[in-house]
Amino acid sequence: MGWWGVVLANGLPWLAGALWLRILWTESRPGVWPAILGYGYLLGFLAVAVVLRATAALGLPFDVVVPILMVGLAIAIGIGLRRLASVGKVSLSFSWKPIRLSWGAIPAGILLIWMLVRFLDLVLELWWLPLFPWDAWTTWLLRACVWAELGQWVPFISASQWLADPSAQAQTIAAWNYPTTVSLFGLWGTLGFGGWSEAAAKMPWIGCALALALGFYGQARLWGASGLTALVFLWLLVTLPLLDSHLALAGYADIWLATSVLLAFAALLHWIREGDWRQGSLAILCVLSCSVIKLEGIVWMLLFIPAVLGARLSGRWFPTILAAAGLAVGVVWMSGGLELNSPWGPVELGPQAIQLPLIGRFELAYHDNWAALWRNLFLYDNWHLYFYGLIPMLAWGLWRFLRSHIAPWERAGFMFVSSALFALYILFFWTGAYRWAEDATSVARLFMHFVPSFTFWALVLWSTAHARIDPEGPDRKEDASTPRTEPGDRVRPSPN
Repeated sequence: MGWWGVVLANGLPWLAGALWLRILWTESRPGVWPAILGYGYLLGFLAVAVVLRATAALGLPFDVVVPILMVGLAIAIGIGLRRLASVGKVSLSFSWKPIRLSWGAIPAGILLIWMLVRFLDLVLELWWLPLFPWDAWTTWLLRACVWAELGQWVPFISASQWLADPSAQAQTIAAWNYPTTVSLFGLWGTLGFGGWSEAAAKMPWIGCALALALGFYGQARLWGASGLTALVFLWLLVTLPLLDSHLALAGYADIWLATSVLLAFAALLHWIREGDWRQGSLAILCVLSCSVIKLEGIVWMLLFIPAVLGARLSGRWFPTILAAAGLAVGVVWMSGGLELNSPWGPVELGPQAIQLPLIGRFELAYHDNWAALWRNLFLYDNWHLYFYGLIPMLAWGLWRFLRSHIAPWERAGFMFVSSALFALYILFFWTGAYRWAEDATSVARLFMHFVPSFTFWALVLWSTAHARIDPEGPDRKEDASTPRTEPGDRVRPSPN
């Protein structure tokens, strides 16, 4: 099919996802279209991965899979267009309005041009460079290459199983048990091309970077941030050297996981603040997608539980629940640990080790890793001055969190950020992963999973505090004379 097939393979899922989201998002508020395009790309490709998994389970050959998926996507687009046409108030137009030049238009234009030029530069790097990033050619796109070259679904098994396999039909790699979703993304591009092509396999990474940027900007504008504020925070994010390297050196799964975590976190905050079921649905889908991208995503998915609990519990009950949880952990720790069996495997929580199903076992021992973390986050040139700016934002967020009355979304945001940092602390200071920080291999990549979400959290705090945005959302304004209450608080009746 050639490069036109690659264009169709990357464009059809994006168009189908965006059209169906447009059916649900009928209003024309600032930020709607960028959010639709950002979420539409990720959800469209996840749908393609689900179908590819189903065809692999059925054993269908590739010459049948490609036409089925292409026709299916075309039908989905046609149905989406028909549904849009049946809803009179929905339009595909972008509602262009006359541009009113102001003092903010000049810096906004400079930032936009800066980001576009940088993006084109990174795309050229992706196009010109061969596939040499380590995990790309040892795991993620190696599987896509094997499937494309052999033209069939070849299973990947452990080395011991491979040695004992009499059929000699399977393959083995070190990370054989990692999710196949990202490999399927790369395979889909090559199926559109008609054969293995490194450049075609890397094309979905361009869309992933666009989805991250568009989703961030769209949700920021939907939150109520000004266009300039949203662009400034987006510029701070997308110009980070490490994030850019994951586009130029395409093939890693980390940028996909960072995008999923960001889109889930942003939608969750909107859902909590506004009660919009559409944002809630997007949050749930993106949270679930974390578990099928990388094994770490299973743990990151669980970090949304404290965020939801923080939003649902009132200011009176929240410290009590935290104290009870801490006491329960202390009791388990002092008693020697807890062991039980789950449908997915054994679970062990104790002072010597933690074992979680589908993830693995981690021996626990403290490692003084502050020097290595300081080098990776504050001295090396992966992050510019990002973490120097994050520290005062964390202090400000903690101060707001300790106040007696804050909006539920603020509690949720701070709980997610603090839970993520605590999980990374346990990983790099108490498990064997401390070596990843000492040799500077994976520590930066794992922090990158949360950096887009941290940036969005900083944006909403800044916008709410400085732009006079209603903390309860644009559709939940209250009369100034009405006292704000938390769930579970007792309200004194009026004497009148």
